[in-house]
Amino acid sequence: MNSLTPLWRGARAAGLAAVATAAAFLAQPVKAEPVKLAVQSAWPLTLPASGRDAQHFADTINAASGGDVAIRLYNAGALVPSLEIFDAVQRGTLDAGYTSPLYVAGKFPAVQLFGGVPFGPDAVGYVGWLYNGGGLDIWREIYAAQGVVSVPCGLMAQEAGGWYKEPIETVDDIKGLKLRFAGLAGEVMKKMGASVVLLSGGDIFPNLERGVIDGTEFSMPAIDKQIGFDQVAKNYYLPGWHQPAAINELIINKTKWDAMTDSQRGLIELTCRETMLWGLTSTYVENAEAIDAFKANGVEIRQFPPEVLSAFEAATAEVMQEQAEANPEFARVWESLSAFREKAGSWENLRD
Repeated sequence: MNSLTPLWRGARAAGLAAVATAAAFLAQPVKAEPVKLAVQSAWPLTLPASGRDAQHFADTINAASGGDVAIRLYNAGALVPSLEIFDAVQRGTLDAGYTSPLYVAGKFPAVQLFGGVPFGPDAVGYVGWLYNGGGLDIWREIYAAQGVVSVPCGLMAQEAGGWYKEPIETVDDIKGLKLRFAGLAGEVMKKMGASVVLLSGGDIFPNLERGVIDGTEFSMPAIDKQIGFDQVAKNYYLPGWHQPAAINELIINKTKWDAMTDSQRGLIELTCRETMLWGLTSTYVENAEAIDAFKANGVEIRQFPPEVLSAFEAATAEVMQEQAEANPEFARVWESLSAFREKAGSWENLRD
């Protein structure tokens, strides 16, 4: 035997061990780079539901991710005006925003159907359509063409019907009023003869106080109380025909989203789902307390007369038909939602 054989065998064994070690190292999953997202809320972070949901999402994912996904959350208006969040995310000057699809109704009419629909489904039905009826898939297709990804991230139950300086007792009482309404409900109010303006949350109170507008819808009682609408209007209508449920969204620049790992995207999705449940339940008692406080402050809690509600419903049907005829994407979304509700009709109708 050659005297070099043991050395050769030893070198060969060492080489094989080194290769095995390198292969084992390469087989280990490479730790992903942490994701850092600058996120601006469309609402003050102390505002029940909308603003607090944004804060809850940020706090929860920062604690759960171990630094893998880091959210730096900014208050409403800190970086851009609330109604310009979508544009900033689209351009990439803002990583992400916590906002409402209703705020881009003028640009993308179809996405209004994801934010709240007059005489539409309740909160459970809405989420059912998004995740089990194909709604979210269509929503993301629409936004993808704009370089934006949407993650449903806030869920609210039925909103109030709004605040009015004077009672609404007949259809004629609406004609000529200057009202703040958003989305499809605004189009309905136009058909009812009102003059409609879209104002961000912080601009509503001063305009109502100064008489620039005669009435407004905004949100649920807990939110309306914090804004202080009961200080300047004394007619409060419940429930809200225009929004039986409302969904807010986390929108993320698509380039930023695509650069994440599956686990990072999955963590964002799961945290948003948890935020929806948290948000839906967080104001349950607060809404009741707000109603009691309104009454103590001299507010009349009213319901729209049946003839007015019937007129709203008829006008809503006209708006939906017109929107569908004018915009193929709107028609596609409306058909999807309508088909889902029809399938669930036997159950949904019994729950009303």
